[in-house]
Amino acid sequence: MPKKHLLTFGIPGDTFAAFLEERYSSPERLSFLCAESRPYESALARRVTAFVQRGYAITIITDNMIGYCLSRRVVGEVFLFYQQVNGEYAWCQGGTLLVAILAKEFGVPCYLFPAARQVPDSAECLHFAGSVVVPQGVKCFIPDRDLIPLSHVAKKW
Repeated sequence: MPKKHLLTFGIPGDTFAAFLEERYSSPERLSFLCAESRPYESALARRVTAFVQRGYAITIITDNMIGYCLSRRVVGEVFLFYQQVNGEYAWCQGGTLLVAILAKEFGVPCYLFPAARQVPDSAECLHFAGSVVVPQGVKCFIPDRDLIPLSHVAKKW
């Protein structure tokens, strides 16, 4: 991965693609690292389809590869998606806090953009590609939201 990519974590709102076209002079040349964001696989598929239709280069990475990609300096900017902002915090999908902390640690600008409305279904974490991946009786814990300190964010739209 020789060039800098945009890293996304979470499910962007409907206006994100138009925002990218306005923000970047050659949006067709954008290259994304999209975190899988389990358990939101179906939403990930819709997001990636919309990006591919616009000609963006997409690479899906597992959530546990975010730190690796940031540490290798292949990420130019991070986009996180929020449900709401209150005071000094943004409410984002569970798992987002770790991404914000890593971006800050590695000096990569981290931006907030409105998220698509997504209802978390913790049962999805027990499945992968439509198949159950754990024995019956195993429970799953996925917080529906993380509080992200705005001090970890360069800008919010």
